[in-house]
Amino acid sequence: MTTLPPLSSPVDKVGQPTIAVLDDDATIRELLQIRLEGAGYKVLLTYSYEDFITHMTECDAVLCDIILATGSGLHALKWMRQHYPNTPVIIMTGAPSYETAAEAIRLGAYDYLAKPVHKDELLATLARAVEHRRLALEKARLEKENEAYRRELEQRVAERTQSLRDSQEFLTNLTNTMADAVFSIRLPEYRIEYVNQAVSQIFGYQPEELLGQTLPVLYLEEAGFNVFIQRQAAALQAGQNEMRLEQLLRHKSGKGVWTEIAAVFLHINGQPAQIISVIRDISQRSLLLGVVAHELRSPLALLKGFSEVLLDDVATIDPESLSKYLTSINSTVVRMFTLLNNLLDITSIELGQISLVVEPVNLSQLVRTHVGDYTYIAHKKAIILSERLASDDLTCSCDPAKIGQVIANFIDNGIKYSEPGTNIEVIGEQRDAQIWVGVKDQGPGIKPDEMQHLFKNFGKTSSKPTGGEKSTGLGLAICKKIIEAHQGEIGVESTPGHGSTFWFSLPISASAPLPA
Repeated sequence: MTTLPPLSSPVDKVGQPTIAVLDDDATIRELLQIRLEGAGYKVLLTYSYEDFITHMTECDAVLCDIILATGSGLHALKWMRQHYPNTPVIIMTGAPSYETAAEAIRLGAYDYLAKPVHKDELLATLARAVEHRRLALEKARLEKENEAYRRELEQRVAERTQSLRDSQEFLTNLTNTMADAVFSIRLPEYRIEYVNQAVSQIFGYQPEELLGQTLPVLYLEEAGFNVFIQRQAAALQAGQNEMRLEQLLRHKSGKGVWTEIAAVFLHINGQPAQIISVIRDISQRSLLLGVVAHELRSPLALLKGFSEVLLDDVATIDPESLSKYLTSINSTVVRMFTLLNNLLDITSIELGQISLVVEPVNLSQLVRTHVGDYTYIAHKKAIILSERLASDDLTCSCDPAKIGQVIANFIDNGIKYSEPGTNIEVIGEQRDAQIWVGVKDQGPGIKPDEMQHLFKNFGKTSSKPTGGEKSTGLGLAICKKIIEAHQGEIGVESTPGHGSTFWFSLPISASAPLPA
C-alpha cells in the first residue's frame, strides 16, 4: 500500500475538479470519462480495488461500482472513509436493491445511483458531491483554525493569569514590607478587599480579620467616618483624584491611633469605584511634638522672665546682677540649641538622611582625644576620668565624627550622673572580630525596669544628674541609631547602687554601612 500524501487542495493547477472512477467495465469507464471531461472535470480511471488504492490520490469525488470482478466496491468505500474521509463516494450498481443501498449508506457513501446512470442525474449528483466536499474541507479548516485559536487563547489566558498571580504576589510582598498600612477599599459600600501585614502593628488586627469588613470598623465613632466621606466628596467635586487628611482611628483594643491618610480614587466608567489608601501611624510624631513643646516651655519662660527683669531695670541694674542674668540667659539658649540640634539629628536619622563618611579610624586615639576634652569638666566635679586601652591601637572603618559623638555622649552622661570623688573609666579592647568601647562609672546605676527606656526618644530614668545638669533624653537614642548605621551593637550593663557601663562595639572589617 502506498503512502498517502497530506491533505491538499481538491483542484489541480487550472482549477479542474478531479473525479476518480472505479469500474471493471472498460466501456463504462470510457463513457464516464467522455461525459465527465466534457463537463469540465479531470478524470482518474481505475479498474480494480488494488488498482484503485495504488493510484488513488486527493480528488473531489469518487464514482465506484459496487460489484467488481475481483472484490467489492464497498471495500473501496471503507478504504476511502479511512484515508480520505472528506471525499464523497457515490456508489453505482447495475442490480440495485434496498439492502445494498442501505449497506452503502451505512458505510458512509455520499449517494447511491442505479445503472444506467442518466447524464443529467450524474452531473447533478457530482456537482452536489464536489460542493459537499468543498464545504466539508472549509468546515474542517475553520474548525482547525478555531481549535488553534482556542488553544492560543487558552495559552494567553494562562499566561495572563500567571502574570496577574505573579503581579499580585509581587505587590503583596512589596506592600507587606511597608511600615504603613495599605488598604484597597471597594465603593460604594467601602468594603475592605485587601490589607497588608502592617495593620497588625498599627491597628492590632490580622489582615484576614479586616477582609470583608467595611471601613467604619476602623473609626472610634461614626462622625470620624463621615468626615472621611465629606473630604472625599469635596476632593472629587474639585476634580482631584486623591486626598490627604489626619484622623483618629480605632485600634483593635479600643484605644485611639492618630494617623495620616493618603487616599487615591480609582474610576470605572467615570465613577469612583475603588480607593487605595496608605495609612501611617503618626502617634509618635504627636507625642514628639508634645514633648518638644514641654521641653521648650520652661526655658522660654525663663528667657521671658529674665528679659522682662532686664527691660524693667535696665537703667538701675548693677553689673553683678546683669552678669548673672546674662549668664542664665546664655546657658538657657545653649540648652535650647542643644535640644533643637538633637531633634534635627534624630529626625534626619529616622528619615534615612544620615550621611556616614567611613574611613579607617584609630579608635584608641579617638578615645584619648575625648577623654582629654572632658578631663576639665570632670575635674570641676572632683571626678577622676581615665582610660584603659589595649596596648595595640584599635582600628576599624567608621565615621570618626559620628563615633566620636557616641563616645562624647557616654562620657558626658557618666559625669552628669556620678557623685564627686568617684572614678570614670573609658575602656577599649578587641573582642574577636569586634572593637569594644565602654564607659564605666560609679554612679547610682539603673533599675532593671527602666533599662528598656534608655535608648528611646526622650527616654529617661529616675536617676537625676548630681550637679543640676540638664538632659534632653535624646542623646542615647541618637547614639543607638549611629551605631546601628555602622552595623554595630550598643548596650548597657548596670546594677543599682554599683554604677553602669555604657558600651558599643563595631566590626573590624565592616561592609558598607547600612542606611539608618
